[in-house]
Amino acid sequence: MSTRTRVVRWELARWCATIGRALDRISADAAHRLSPLSTCFHDAGRIAEHLGQTEDARRLCRAAVRFFARAGERTGRSEATALALSALVDLGRIERGDGRPEEALLHLGRARSLGLGAEIGGGLLRVSRAQWERLMAEDPLSGREIAADAATEMLATLLSSGRFEEALSLALMAKRGPCDPPELEWVRREAALSALCRLGRAEEALSLAARCTVDSPSGQRLVFELRRAEALACFGDAPRARGLADTVLSALDRKWQSLPASLDDLRMAARASALGVALGDPLTADFCWTALAEALSLGDVPLESELLVRIVEADWDEERQADAADLLRAVALGSGYRLPAAERIIAPEDGPLSARPPEERAPGFGALVEALAALDPTDAHGAP
Repeated sequence: MSTRTRVVRWELARWCATIGRALDRISADAAHRLSPLSTCFHDAGRIAEHLGQTEDARRLCRAAVRFFARAGERTGRSEATALALSALVDLGRIERGDGRPEEALLHLGRARSLGLGAEIGGGLLRVSRAQWERLMAEDPLSGREIAADAATEMLATLLSSGRFEEALSLALMAKRGPCDPPELEWVRREAALSALCRLGRAEEALSLAARCTVDSPSGQRLVFELRRAEALACFGDAPRARGLADTVLSALDRKWQSLPASLDDLRMAARASALGVALGDPLTADFCWTALAEALSLGDVPLESELLVRIVEADWDEERQADAADLLRAVALGSGYRLPAAERIIAPEDGPLSARPPEERAPGFGALVEALAALDPTDAHGAP
C-alpha cells in the first residue's frame, strides 16, 4: 500500500553517525527530551532491519516501549504514553517484516484497541482508558496518528501474510474509531483494492478503483490513478493500464518542475515506473532519469537503487545503461544496504554485498544499540 513515508533512508554509515551525534547531545537529559530520543530509537531500529539484524530491531523497540512507559509513569506526560505506543506499533511492523504475522497482529491489535474504546491491560505495555483519554485531550494529533498507524499496519500484515479475505473484511466492514483521521478511510480502500486483486475478483476491484479515483480528495487521487492502472494490468487490460500509468508519470513530472519531490512522490514514481516497464512503455526509462535526479537530491538510497535498476534493465541507450550501471555499483558498494536487485546486475567480482558483516556496513551500529538499550529514565538529571 502507498502508506506515508517519514524517514529518508540515508547511507547506513552516515545514518549511524547522525544518530550517534544526536544521542550524545540528549542522553544526559533523555527523560526530558523524549521526542528526539524516540527518533533515535526509531531510526536505529530501521537500520537494524536493513542490516538484517531483526533481534536488534526487536530489542530496540522493546527498550523504547519500556523507557517511554517508565517515563510516563514518573512524569504523567501524555507525550511519553504516545511514544511508548508508537514503539509498540514499530514492534508490530518489525514482526510483520520478519514473517511473524500473529505476533505482529497481537501488538498492533493492542495499540488499535485504544482508539476503539478499549485499553491495554497486559503484555509489554499497559495503557488505561484514562491515560488514552488524557492523551487525546492533550495531543489529539498524536492519538490520531497512532490509531491510523496501527490500523494501517494491521491491514498490511494481513495482506503480506496472504489473508486477503480478512484484510477485505477489516478494510470494508470493521468498526471505525472516533479518533480515526479521515485519511485512514483511503488507506482502507487501498487495502480493499489490493485484496480484491489478489482474490481475482476483477469486476469488484475495477469498480472500486474507478470509484476511488473519482471520489478521493486531490491529495489521494494520483495514488488511486496508479492503483487503478495496476488493477487493469492485473486483469489483462494492458492498453488502458499503460495510459493511466503515463498519466501518473506525467503528473509527477509536471509537479517536479515547480516543487521538489517528496518521499511519497518518489515511492509512487518507482511504483509507476515498474508498471510502465512491465507494460513495455519505451518512455519510462526517460522518466526514471528525472525521478533519479530527485531521489539523489533527497538521499534515499533504496529508491535510488530501484530507479537505477530499472534504467539498467529498460533504457534503450547503451551508453546511458552503462552510466546507470556504474552509479548503481557505487551506490550498492558504498551505502551498506542489502540491495538484491542491484546485486544481480553489478559485476560478480564485487562479491556478495549481503555477506559483509553489519559493523562494516554500518560502523558504530553495535555501540548505538547498546547505548539505546541501556537508557533508563530514572538515571536522568532530576530523577528521584
